[in-house]
Amino acid sequence: MTKLVLWLSVFFLTACGGGGSSPPILPPQVVDSLPTLPDVPVSEKKIVTQNIDGQLVDRPYLIRYPKNLSKDKYPVVFFFHGSGGTGESWLADNDDVSTLVDDGKFIGIFPDGYEERWNVSNETNADDVEFVSLIINDLDGSGIFDVNKIYGIGISNGAGLVNRIAKETTHFKAIAPIISQQTVTIGKIVPSRAVSVFQVNGIEDDVIPVNGGSGVAGSALMSAQASAENWALNFNCNMTPTIQNKDWGSQAVKQYTFGSCIDKKKVRYSLVEGAGYSADFGENFDLYGVIWRFFISTDADLPARNFNILSLGDSYTIGESVCDTCSFPEQLKSSLEVEYSEQDDVSLKVIAKTGWTTSNLKNAIISEAPSNDFDLVTLLIGVNNQYQSKPFSVYEIEFIELVNSAISFVGDDATKLIIVSIPDYAYTPYGQNGNALAVSADIDRYNSFAADYAEENGLTYVYITDITREGLDDPNLVALDGLHPSGLAYAKFVERILPLALAKVE
Repeated sequence: MTKLVLWLSVFFLTACGGGGSSPPILPPQVVDSLPTLPDVPVSEKKIVTQNIDGQLVDRPYLIRYPKNLSKDKYPVVFFFHGSGGTGESWLADNDDVSTLVDDGKFIGIFPDGYEERWNVSNETNADDVEFVSLIINDLDGSGIFDVNKIYGIGISNGAGLVNRIAKETTHFKAIAPIISQQTVTIGKIVPSRAVSVFQVNGIEDDVIPVNGGSGVAGSALMSAQASAENWALNFNCNMTPTIQNKDWGSQAVKQYTFGSCIDKKKVRYSLVEGAGYSADFGENFDLYGVIWRFFISTDADLPARNFNILSLGDSYTIGESVCDTCSFPEQLKSSLEVEYSEQDDVSLKVIAKTGWTTSNLKNAIISEAPSNDFDLVTLLIGVNNQYQSKPFSVYEIEFIELVNSAISFVGDDATKLIIVSIPDYAYTPYGQNGNALAVSADIDRYNSFAADYAEENGLTYVYITDITREGLDDPNLVALDGLHPSGLAYAKFVERILPLALAKVE
């Protein structure tokens, strides 16, 4: 690459409303080949000139680079702010996006709307579709931008623009319109290129209602459901969606996925319960990480992948008095299949049996001798040690031995192990026949040991015991035998396990 002059601005990202002095502006810097970026968020402000109302107007956009450029080319993600915002302010308010860029997932592009708005339905006189085309032409002159892998994410008015661009051009491989659906006018356009769509709407949104209606500048909005179905129809998807219940932090989500589309694309519609006009869907939830995984999973250009899961345990692992596909490992497998491309393959091996203690599981592992090339392993064991009144010291020793064995099955990569807490059978009709309080206390002791060991050794531990402790109040969480978790309870297990599993097999 020829020498490139980069005007670097260092943005120290703060929470909304944070104070402090203005960040320093670094002087121009001449670099050879790829930019060498310091270990702080570094951005480059650029401008393209566009004719608006007969006048040449300079329109800015911000480029946000990874901390360390280690590839020849990076995917590109456009982020379109909502009405009244700017690209720079939007980036400053979204630390999760900065982290994704820092980690080298993609290069972020943050354009500024003309008069702080995007022209979706005559909001301004600017041709914003042309504006994005000009930016892409500008990017195409540098070797670090993969202009064949461009994605678009928009909020509100920005979501309207990504919908329009995806309908009118072939720029984007996938889009994520957040808290906005298509207008009726845009919905009538048949795109010439199939894209994957990740649409998000809040049920309680009173600005852009999910049921559609009047929009800005005299536009008419489709309902959120009709907008998602319109995309699916455009790409000949299977119109019977896969429906999943999700937990986004503190908020429940009903997720609809239309698969079997042209070019292996997917259309996903997520309806957030209790959410209004906001993109903050639940505490400690990385929405943009989820979106990025969706984008990658629907990229038909990537080679097919095989994911192998191993689940170790007892009756809580295989399930009792539930359907063959209702156990948590089976539901985890199915959920991963929905998340990944149709060309990918997810396989599951289970080593578990009703009544097994840690000793039984150890012996079974020796007998079956699993390979060491699994991508993910789950471990849920110990309830029968408690039920059969085995010495707790046995569990202390053998649990650690089982953890070490499990890690060996994922190539000694401890990050690919998920330890699952022991359910509490005291909160079942069967468990009420004995000393329920003593059972719960014992279960807590086993779980505390496992949780402490996981924390001390940097292992992933998922607590699901509280779900099973709702069994007396909600009989639907208990299987027909009156003792084990139901398929619904297992689904709730998977809601907590799935985000961790996705991150581990990414």
